[in-house]
Amino acid sequence: MKWSPILAALLLLAAACKRPDPAEAVALSPQAAKGKAMFSTLCAACHAPSAKLVGPPLSELAGLYKDDPAGIVRWAVTPGRKRADVPPMPSFRGVRESDLADIAQYIIEAGTAAGKQGP
Repeated sequence: MKWSPILAALLLLAAACKRPDPAEAVALSPQAAKGKAMFSTLCAACHAPSAKLVGPPLSELAGLYKDDPAGIVRWAVTPGRKRADVPPMPSFRGVRESDLADIAQYIIEAGTAAGKQGP
């Protein structure tokens, strides 16, 4: 298959115009930086910075828990069901509380940055 120069240029343009992930642009605290990798593994399939996937976006969670990061940890260990239109969140009871605290700090910092960027 021969590539058209126009098609190649369009692909490059599309890649260049991709809006950066607001969570990537924020300078993270050391605790949040530790939580980022675990978030990517444990949480990113259901939670995005500013878009609703299965669960609410980080921007919404940051607004709810900005003054209570321990609330995110409590919820992760014993989640309930807040929304009838989505499946319940699984429990992360097997994850160390210190790791969940790092994830919570990442959620708050990245979500705050995503909220400032807008949708």
